[in-house]
Amino acid sequence: MDEDRTFTVATDAAVISLIESAKRRLVVIAPALSRAVSDALAARFDDLEHLDVRVIVDADAEVYRLGFGEREALEVIRDAASRNLLDLRVQPGVRIGVIISDDDTMVFAPISKNIEAGSDTAEKPNAIVLRGASADSIARAAGAQTDDDSTSGEIGNAALDPAKVAAMQTDLERNPPARFDITRRLQVFSSRVVYVEFEMSGFSLSRKQVPLPDDFSTVSDANLQAQISSRLRAPMAAVGAVEVMIGDGNDAKAVKVDDAWLRKERKRIEDLYTFQIDKFGRVILREDRKDFDAAVKSFLSKRRPRPIDLAGSGMAA
Repeated sequence: MDEDRTFTVATDAAVISLIESAKRRLVVIAPALSRAVSDALAARFDDLEHLDVRVIVDADAEVYRLGFGEREALEVIRDAASRNLLDLRVQPGVRIGVIISDDDTMVFAPISKNIEAGSDTAEKPNAIVLRGASADSIARAAGAQTDDDSTSGEIGNAALDPAKVAAMQTDLERNPPARFDITRRLQVFSSRVVYVEFEMSGFSLSRKQVPLPDDFSTVSDANLQAQISSRLRAPMAAVGAVEVMIGDGNDAKAVKVDDAWLRKERKRIEDLYTFQIDKFGRVILREDRKDFDAAVKSFLSKRRPRPIDLAGSGMAA
């Protein structure tokens, strides 16, 4: 970070520089953090004997779906805080970033990576740096001032509740954030999106059953009748995985294929090329459609000679 500038940009490198340079006071306020910043911050928790640390974040799942930070980052600082008996604080709805490192203060506008990648040059600033006495008043408002009897501030007066974090993680597992690069392209280039359905049917061969011919019902021997079921199970149930050659020429290799392998391979293709938009459905970028179709074609060739109905169909968004 250029120490001569007042208007600057809050890159991860600039924020980390402030965190690492703090000698007596460190205050971090943000909706959420990146993994790189959280790693640097967690490392400073080992210095609590001589460093006064205050961390205030939001704990709403929407913060991560909006792209203000990485969900793994919160776990990093929570684990480090627990080891060092540091009480993390929460401020619902906070949408401003503040870093106080001793007498230097950076105030910045957090970037939603769903919308833009963020600036890396001070010529496109999203932060200002204040130095001197202003840091004291901001620290006091954040409840980080320790030179008086009052520990409460204007924000961050509640502890980060583990139950709240657990509920947030469950919410994110149910509806995880999309990758930032994909979300940005969706926001700006919606015409590049295609809705896609990718399904397999009839692939659970080990559970397949077929009715026996009527001729079997004419068996008169009572003991034999008791041993005959009206339905016949597929031999896959007893045989197990079937060896299938995948690839051509020197790239060909033998793979043991069963229901579980087919299910895993279908999910791999789905996760690689498609993503879920809440309340709309599963989509694929037009530019990825050719590779998706090639992956589906390859998958179809892998499962021969067993007949499985596989569909990859699209409708323009």
